[in-house]
Amino acid sequence: VFVVKVLRDQDEAIDIVQETFIALWEQRAQLDDVGSLNAYLFAIARYKTMQYIRRNNNREDYLESLTAFLTRHEQNPEELMMLTELQKQIDDEVQQFPAKMRAVFTLSRHENLSYKEIAAKLNISDKTVKKQINNSLKLLRLKINDQYLPLLTFLLLKLF
Repeated sequence: VFVVKVLRDQDEAIDIVQETFIALWEQRAQLDDVGSLNAYLFAIARYKTMQYIRRNNNREDYLESLTAFLTRHEQNPEELMMLTELQKQIDDEVQQFPAKMRAVFTLSRHENLSYKEIAAKLNISDKTVKKQINNSLKLLRLKINDQYLPLLTFLLLKLF
């Protein structure tokens, strides 16, 4: 209840609660020293929630900064050519993905479906969708040249 109230996002709260119980399981050997299991669980959940908030605040600050930078600079013909070339490179890389990863990525980025919608459509779990998206983005980062990284970031933001 605490995590849902703080985050106001039930899916993320569920993830954090699951991580809390995983942490509890990993620390099960020290539980004899714990006076109150409820207080201990609450402390883990609070820590994981604050960690999530800090991580996302930094991400939001970065995205705002990047968006401001990109909106200040008009696209010249060279940038448009680079963007077209980058899009082609991304499309080529996406075609090399395993079928399941390609389907998840396409539904997410081209059809703008949520993780839950993709999971329901492909009959897989939300966690699998999240993992497939993360893996596909990692693969793209590895394959795309550094010179295209700012444009890649812009393009991926545009696709959200």
